[in-house]
Amino acid sequence: MSNLINSISDKKFFFIILLIILYIFFSFFGGDRGLIEYFKKKILLKEFQEKNLEIKKEINFLTKTNDFLSVNINKDYLDEIYRDYFVLGKKGEKIYIINQK
Repeated sequence: MSNLINSISDKKFFFIILLIILYIFFSFFGGDRGLIEYFKKKILLKEFQEKNLEIKKEINFLTKTNDFLSVNINKDYLDEIYRDYFVLGKKGEKIYIINQK
């Protein structure tokens, strides 16, 4: 009888150890804080940083444009916008349109 109890307790012990090892394995690779999620979040962070940089550049551009059109109006800039929007020029003037990205 003692041999049977030791056998059952050994099986329980190995089963519990196996469950703990499986839990640690799945926790390491899966879940919200696992290795796979770490790499996904690292890629997502890089995308957000690039998007943040683009938005900051756009904000700087709009701030400069707003400064040109605020209290001290820059007539040259206003003329440039007017010509660009209506595609106008003076008589005999050649207009070159350059697409910028």
